[in-house]
Amino acid sequence: MNVPQAPMSPEQAARNRRIIVLVTAVFVASCIGVIVWARMVVKGAQAEARLTDSALRSAAWAILCYADANDGSFPTSDAALRAGGPGRAPAGGKPWPSSVDAALGGLPAMDAGEALARIGVTWGPTADVVPNINSKGRPATVGTVDAVNGWLAEYARDRSRSGGTPKEQRSDSK
Repeated sequence: MNVPQAPMSPEQAARNRRIIVLVTAVFVASCIGVIVWARMVVKGAQAEARLTDSALRSAAWAILCYADANDGSFPTSDAALRAGGPGRAPAGGKPWPSSVDAALGGLPAMDAGEALARIGVTWGPTADVVPNINSKGRPATVGTVDAVNGWLAEYARDRSRSGGTPKEQRSDSK
């Protein structure tokens, strides 16, 4: 049953318009706030990922240099890597980077101690076991963890295939 409604008074129509404008303004302001907040969160995560990538790459490079300086033996602890010194760059032309600049990929260098404090490394029980590097749950660029672990695995495979790196193939640049 349709009951006819009385027409709205001009005061009621004006009040309804004010309510609609107020609700719309609150909605638009909320949307803008969410967009600004999301951008801040994304920028923070990107900055954190750059730091983590720098730590991952710096640690992997330090491990490669240590292994090359120690005839293919990997460090078995954080302390062993720190005590090993800077080492020397492994031979180029392989699946791993041939210089620290190539390893860092444009990221700032990070001291090995600082890098190890930021990321996680699972050290092998003996020097012939390849360490595993992880981001310790921190954000990182997609593929960085796999790439740096790939460098170490390829280095170990190459060492086992060749029976060690001849001295004339080694690079003394860092």
